[in-house]
Amino acid sequence: MSQEEYFTRREFLKAASVLGLGSTVLSVLGLADLAFASTHPLQYFKAVRDTKSLTALEKEHLINIRLPAIAEDGANVPIVVSMGHPMERDHYIKSIQILNFRDPVVNKGIYYFTPANGEAYISTQIRMDGGDAEIFVIAECSKHGKWIASKKLKVSLGGC
Repeated sequence: MSQEEYFTRREFLKAASVLGLGSTVLSVLGLADLAFASTHPLQYFKAVRDTKSLTALEKEHLINIRLPAIAEDGANVPIVVSMGHPMERDHYIKSIQILNFRDPVVNKGIYYFTPANGEAYISTQIRMDGGDAEIFVIAECSKHGKWIASKKLKVSLGGC
């Protein structure tokens, strides 16, 4: 091969940065479309709509979110996410993701599970901006796809 057939290091870095920037812009635009859509983000996922009359499938995929109704400081808002889903070898919760579309940092965390975890449970703290917020939790089941739930809260002071 001749010298002309190879990328120089500078050309490679330039191409990689353009591709990286392009993919970042596309992913942010995708989140922006979901966040600012005229319809609610819950429509894109399976969700438990009526907690009074649950089907067996809905009972299995019910996402419990515990948040304070009012958080006095957005720097450390406690959140607990749990599910009573089986964690069997061929049927388990693969991941749980926490999102807040009204915050500059939308993704608050993604947590991966295996059947060895025994249960799908997260207890953590997240940083949030002040004001009204709605936290979305997306749980991915290995058999039944992605399920979503949300909970609203008010944050008195924004996080640092």
